[in-house]
Amino acid sequence: STLIVTESCLNRVETLLKQKRKKDDSGNNNADADDGYFLRVFVDAGGCSGYTYQFEIDNVLDTDDDDDEESEDIIVVSTSVSGEPRIVVDKTSLGFLEGSKVDYVIEMIKSAFVVADNPLSESACGCGSSFAMK
Repeated sequence: STLIVTESCLNRVETLLKQKRKKDDSGNNNADADDGYFLRVFVDAGGCSGYTYQFEIDNVLDTDDDDDEESEDIIVVSTSVSGEPRIVVDKTSLGFLEGSKVDYVIEMIKSAFVVADNPLSESACGCGSSFAMK
């Protein structure tokens, strides 16, 4: 198993990508304006438990053309029509996220992308964005 992606997450990604493309199309004459934006999910060192989950909109895929295999991107979700990537994880981060669920949670205080049910995580901090490995 790789990552489980909820419908709520996919819907939010599609909304954000449409907004990003619209903004780029109207705001500038950037030739890359419609170049396959996607949600990048990655793990970074930091936080109170050792690692943090990070999410960002990106449009640069790291393919296997270079020598650094660990940073190579894995397309987790793509559109069924064009095959454009929608959610991408690098190989190193996937090792920390294997079997986890990526969700978009809407709460009264805030709405955010979250990683939940990580079978490789031993503990998480109260904010839910930092975790320790087993």
